[in-house]
Amino acid sequence: MPFTYIINKLTGSGTMSNAEGKFSIVVNKNDTLVCSYVGYAKQYIPVASLKPNDNGEYGIIMKNRMIQLNTVTISTFKYKPYEKEYMNKIIDESKIRTIDAFQSPITAMYMQFSKRGREIRKLAQIFDEILIEEQVSKKINPEIVRNLTGDQNLDYENFKKYCLELSNYFIITHEGYDLYNKVMDCYKRYKSEGR
Repeated sequence: MPFTYIINKLTGSGTMSNAEGKFSIVVNKNDTLVCSYVGYAKQYIPVASLKPNDNGEYGIIMKNRMIQLNTVTISTFKYKPYEKEYMNKIIDESKIRTIDAFQSPITAMYMQFSKRGREIRKLAQIFDEILIEEQVSKKINPEIVRNLTGDQNLDYENFKKYCLELSNYFIITHEGYDLYNKVMDCYKRYKSEGR
């Protein structure tokens, strides 16, 4: 099955199957694989019980959950287009002091030294942080990290503070495997330190 999470229960290392349902993970004979996928029962598979096929590949079969849950609607707080437009306008206005310093020095000085200019810069900084956090939460949030690691009890806030290389810039500029591989590397270190 494509995009199934596979975690080595002993080491905490993990991966995700590709679009064809294939994956590769380093294990020892005494390890146990934990396989999870939404709508399917979580599988705990001892590596010693796996048998290879003629091609030397090991097959894992996921089983449907017998319990059907009611439909759940998940929504995040979304800013309306006119709110984003206003935030971007304030952010652009805060940059006038550097752009128009030669064309309009009086406006640039006003934006640099006036109370209004300081307020606009502060507001622009807040809006910039809000817009960045919105982009970040689309890629990495508590639910995604818990599903990826298979650790439903993970304290997401502590994990995010611990994992300094998962900066907002890194999250925004990376996709898919690169991003989730970094999360799993960090998770292994996090668990190895007994957190």
